[in-house]
Amino acid sequence: MRFTMPGNSVSIALALLVGVVLPGTTLAQGSWPDKPVKVLVPSAPGGPSDLSARLITARMLVELKQPLIADNRAGGGGMIALRMAAQAAPDGYTLVIGNPGPVAVVPHTESDVGYDIVKDFEPISTVMIVPIVLNVRDDVPAKTVAELAALIKARPTAINFGSSGIGQSPHMAAELFQKMIGVEFVISPYKGAPPAVQDLLVGSIQAMFDTTTGLPMVKAGRLRTLAIASSKRSTLMPAIPTLGELGYADFVMSSWYILLAPARTPQPIVRRLNKLVNDTLNTPDVRQQLAAINAEAIPSTTEEAREFVRSELVNWGNIVKRIRGK
Repeated sequence: MRFTMPGNSVSIALALLVGVVLPGTTLAQGSWPDKPVKVLVPSAPGGPSDLSARLITARMLVELKQPLIADNRAGGGGMIALRMAAQAAPDGYTLVIGNPGPVAVVPHTESDVGYDIVKDFEPISTVMIVPIVLNVRDDVPAKTVAELAALIKARPTAINFGSSGIGQSPHMAAELFQKMIGVEFVISPYKGAPPAVQDLLVGSIQAMFDTTTGLPMVKAGRLRTLAIASSKRSTLMPAIPTLGELGYADFVMSSWYILLAPARTPQPIVRRLNKLVNDTLNTPDVRQQLAAINAEAIPSTTEEAREFVRSELVNWGNIVKRIRGK
């Protein structure tokens, strides 16, 4: 299965996992879950993620009497969290949120990833997809992408970019933008989007490709969105042009989120998790909440999730080749 909508909002991915732990479930492996379920998150906490985690925990305590624990393990382009998940016991008590960086990018950019994304994980379901946008501080003297590119070309050190981490999709977008305008500029990687957006607000950096983290600051007028890296304009931001419209051919990127379990997790648990995630994603209120942050729910079967991983490995491999000029 391949999704064409084009971007790091791990918090929302976590929020959607309310469905992972709603009803009590008894499986062939015994009473599961009979203790807290941990979800490893490959980014720093911040923004709505803490609120989402509290809401999930509260609902779990009511419905299941077991909390879902979000364990933030930022760094290494997301590899730290996935390495931990790959080495965890395959018993349904350790899950991980995957996104383009550790799932589909670093296998093409790093020689020692520490896991095989195809062999070491059991895909549960794809969760959501969000487009990547180009944001600048409100005091940057560029109202368009063309003006930003001209500013960078005239003074390469005038604009410093931030990113949610090396290998993450927003970082790759910055790398590709650098390649397409033909001028190198500073790209500072952070351990997740929230600290990068914070530095963008205080002026340590002046621009960044982002997903949903900076959206409240855009609405407040403190940040300005110049373009979106989707194949078409967003219904949430219809006035924002796509990079393709602006002459950056085939500049289409997105950030997506997928729930993974360690390989060899018992199939009854995998199937139950898949059903619970899908039931949650298919509710109208969840879809409305996602639409409000420019995101789209993408529930899937386990087989579709596995094929999605394989197809995105190819997709991001091609993007890495473009960046490297191959």
